[in-house]
Amino acid sequence: MASATTLRRSADRKVTNLPSPNGKTARIANSFGLPAGAAHSCPGATATCERVCYAGKLENLYKGLREVLVGNLEALTGLDRAGMAGLLSEMIDEFRVDCDGAERRGATVPRDFRIHWDGDFFSLAYAQAWADVVRAAPDIRFWVYTRSFNPERLDVLPVLKGLDNLTVYLSVDPDNLGAAKAARRRCPWVHWAYLAETFADGRADLADLPGKRYPCPENGRRIPLINEKGSACIRCGVCPSGRGDVVFSIAKR
Repeated sequence: MASATTLRRSADRKVTNLPSPNGKTARIANSFGLPAGAAHSCPGATATCERVCYAGKLENLYKGLREVLVGNLEALTGLDRAGMAGLLSEMIDEFRVDCDGAERRGATVPRDFRIHWDGDFFSLAYAQAWADVVRAAPDIRFWVYTRSFNPERLDVLPVLKGLDNLTVYLSVDPDNLGAAKAARRRCPWVHWAYLAETFADGRADLADLPGKRYPCPENGRRIPLINEKGSACIRCGVCPSGRGDVVFSIAKR
């Protein structure tokens, strides 16, 4: 039985696992969001991300969206690990039902779910709750970007370790580059999502690091946000699969 309080998923066109037939909207909501910013769910927010946060800008543009995100945070606030895991698990069950229904109608539906298209891990107990949910849903592939990796503020990486169906990206920019390097030394299994002013700046900043890096093709305008073939993230597949590090450009060039 569902609880009286529920969490609401978001139908993010960039990440949806099933587009509409005309390729313009998301048929399945496969992402979850919280309100952005250090005052809300982002204890690791940097000056750069506060300046350019696209999700925060959408919150300011659309009052209804903001209400959904605030409602999600309010529903979780004050609960313990088990209580938060219960709400998150119910939400993932609803996502699974949507996927099952689409498949019965003949659609091909990858079971990919993005944690936090907006917002971040705001407490250790909340990260532990997500770990419990991911562990209990091996049929679903999750991915997440986080700035909560600084032990002086909040470091959720230890509780996310060892989950085969979760890919974790550190959200990195020049402001937290040192902390990210330290986090990767502690946790070499994580990936990076690096935000620079340009793709060239990103390549230069990361030149001394090992591994393969991919410029985000949607960010670089090489593939559309969504079309009848699918959403950008599912078509590209790098972030959901964790094939390597990703570079994003503020200037989109």
